[in-house]
Amino acid sequence: MDILTGLIDLIIKGSTLESLVHYLGRQFRAVFVISNPWGKVIATSDAVQFSVGSYLPFSLSPGREEAAFGRWTYLAVALKSGATNYGYLLALGEKGLPQPVATNIDQVSRLLLLALARDQAVIAAEKRHRADFVYDLLYNNFESKEVLVARGQLWGWDLNRPHALMVVELLTGPEDQFQELASTIAREDYPEAILLPRERQLVIIIPALEDKGATGQKLKGIFSTLQEKLARCVPGMLVGGGVGLFYPSTTELYLSFQEAKIALEIGKLRREPGLVFFAELGVEKLLYHLTPHQLEDYYQQTLGRLEAFDRENGTNYLEVLEKYFQFNGDFQAIARHFYLHPNTLRYRLQKIGEILAVNIHSLETQLDLLAALKARLLFKRRARG
Repeated sequence: MDILTGLIDLIIKGSTLESLVHYLGRQFRAVFVISNPWGKVIATSDAVQFSVGSYLPFSLSPGREEAAFGRWTYLAVALKSGATNYGYLLALGEKGLPQPVATNIDQVSRLLLLALARDQAVIAAEKRHRADFVYDLLYNNFESKEVLVARGQLWGWDLNRPHALMVVELLTGPEDQFQELASTIAREDYPEAILLPRERQLVIIIPALEDKGATGQKLKGIFSTLQEKLARCVPGMLVGGGVGLFYPSTTELYLSFQEAKIALEIGKLRREPGLVFFAELGVEKLLYHLTPHQLEDYYQQTLGRLEAFDRENGTNYLEVLEKYFQFNGDFQAIARHFYLHPNTLRYRLQKIGEILAVNIHSLETQLDLLAALKARLLFKRRARG
């Protein structure tokens, strides 16, 4: 039996990728490695030099490539079907490669592509079943917590414990690479996480810690790691994120999911990429549910006269009011920003109160004015899309 016939026989019998590369290593007297499209080793005939889960110490290009790295000579072939790249097959040798490797590697790669596609079809089916379960979890489609917990145990998840939820969304970068890359990074670094890819989004659910602050810090760490590694793999890729409230029961995760989406959307409206916690949103989470028309009406009723006064007189009282809230009423900081004497700033704030016919120092008035400024931000950003 020749080498290729033996390989076909092993594939028909359902041998694992690991068994197949070990067979090739013995037959060709070389090291064989299969990696995913990003260079992560998924099967190897030499676990000492190239362990499963590690990354290749060099980058690969689509197609066939022969090169040297350190003491290794390698021949790499992309495992492609049409436009889809499933990964790479590499043959490596410390003192060059035997001639039969170069002669047969194209045929070997086509056979291994079948085995890889077979394995990925099984994985894809499992992902679909898991995604269906997580979807039901996020939309509260379970009859009882007992049913939810029992279903979760099938996937190795302890849903008796409280969990926290974060939604990460691709803001800039290639959408076709985001899902697989983001899921792979999250799964590798946080194997306990429950993941659900959703178009340009990735939902990440983790077991909550006893301390809510520590849970929040862990989510920040996950987001930072994800953002950093995505940008490293695909320069220019940028993500935003939202975190819902923490609830004591997983039956309430659907509420956290809706809140995380709102936090994410408000972060996008602010044009401030990063992670936004629903719990840290102020009046914005109430204003978010209003229509653009309602937001504009509220703004015009509260601050319309001040905007009109600025327009007619060439003043900047609206900007002064914005900075007053931005700097938390710190007169020295606001005065430095406008290059004004603090007394001049006090006069301008008094003038704002006169124009609006309100007591500018009243907490209730300040709440109304701040809410109106937030409403203006929301309806203008929504109008621009």
